[in-house]
Amino acid sequence: MIHTNTSNKPESKRQQIWRLVSDGNLTPRDIALRLNTSVENVWKEKSLLKSRAGSIVSRSTTHESKKQSEMMLFDPEEEQGDRSSMALQKIKLRKSTGLSDYLIDIPQLDSEGLMILYREFKSGKKPIDILAEHGFHPEAVEIEYRRFIELSERDNDELLEQIMLNVIQKGYEKEPVKNINIKTLIDRSRQRGYLTKNEISELLALYIEEEVQNKMELSLLDPDRRLPRGFRRLRCGNCNNTHIDVIVHDKLPLGRELVNRYHGKALCHVCQSEKNSGGGY
Repeated sequence: MIHTNTSNKPESKRQQIWRLVSDGNLTPRDIALRLNTSVENVWKEKSLLKSRAGSIVSRSTTHESKKQSEMMLFDPEEEQGDRSSMALQKIKLRKSTGLSDYLIDIPQLDSEGLMILYREFKSGKKPIDILAEHGFHPEAVEIEYRRFIELSERDNDELLEQIMLNVIQKGYEKEPVKNINIKTLIDRSRQRGYLTKNEISELLALYIEEEVQNKMELSLLDPDRRLPRGFRRLRCGNCNNTHIDVIVHDKLPLGRELVNRYHGKALCHVCQSEKNSGGGY
């Protein structure tokens, strides 16, 4: 929004504050620093500006498919004079969505407040708990919480911590499962405090490999366990039960050969044992 001085005399401090507030490009703190005044004075003038805006003629126009509102505002310095000499000016309000409309209305957090706020976010506290404890402006907390979530999602350190936590919980770096490559990367991270992007990718690949291996080993022991896509069990040629210790991938050459040769033909351990004991088939 733009408030201009139509007289020849220099702008008063009030006019300058109103103009900068209407522009919407600076925070109250920035305006106070620029005009050598207090933040409290900026807020007072900002409130006065809003109250003056209530007397005003408004209309809607459409320009280049963007809806705008135009309002006529009285010059504050000529407000007490003849109404015929009052300077009327247009203030264009940009169409906006969501939180950007509020930004100039929200008290700015100082550096200490921001540090407190982000420490609480990192500790896992929710915005509502922080509001109850510290009394920060709700909109400021909401905006900073969204920023915190976005930054956290892009944080490689956060990703590394999650991968390492999963690896350690599964015990993949310890005996008897120990993968020496995983242990090397975890030790390196502990010693220097970080891993490179390539090292994180390597650790993730090793973790996935161990996960697949672990699931396949469990599947050998549990005939009812669901197998990964592409794998299948061979069935006994006599009782049609599955061979609990045989899993093949029928899309690979060796897997196809085993299916063709043994599926529905080879005997399972139980049937083979009965046959060997003289039961016969």
